[in-house]
Amino acid sequence: MSSDACILESCRGVKPGGCRFAPPLPEGFAEALEGLLARAPVPAGLAGLGRPLRHHERLRLSLCACPNGCARPHVADVGLVAVREVAVDAAACTGCGACRDVCPDGAITMEGDAAAMDAARCLGCGQCLAVCPAGAIAAGSTRFRVVIGGRLGRRPRLGLELRHRLDGQAAQGLVARCLDAHARLARPGRRFGDIVCPAGQPGLPAWIWP
Repeated sequence: MSSDACILESCRGVKPGGCRFAPPLPEGFAEALEGLLARAPVPAGLAGLGRPLRHHERLRLSLCACPNGCARPHVADVGLVAVREVAVDAAACTGCGACRDVCPDGAITMEGDAAAMDAARCLGCGQCLAVCPAGAIAAGSTRFRVVIGGRLGRRPRLGLELRHRLDGQAAQGLVARCLDAHARLARPGRRFGDIVCPAGQPGLPAWIWP
């Protein structure tokens, strides 16, 4: 989906049943993003060019329904990666180690007779949920990892990932603020990553946060 000012890319997992790895998105989430992008105005600094905006002049939003390897969110202006929040019920855990063995990120260890989750290492893929024979791993709500300011082209750069994972409402609010910044600050030759990180300086501007 694209508009005059924006492009929304999504993986097949965004559609119900489209991918076995994808967690369910919050109800109406993808449609809400489409509505935000459809209403986004062409940036004032680009409106006078007298031609359609080129691909890199539009704000590019990438929505990925799982963390299992899609690179697009990391090189988009704004990338959203849906993840499953999981928790181990130590009382129900039998200590079989199946979850530890299947975890691709080394986020699960055995502490005594129960599995323990390292939240900092867990990317929320949910593979542990499918293999636990005791049902000791519970899935929480779907949240979003957020990556800001990535780019391809002559000077490619991976985006900066926010430290905190956002719920659906907070993720929509962030997208709305990014669209506003793009509308106000985009200029010829200035990529969205340059707006987010002027002169390549690290850190993120204050408007990123609600």
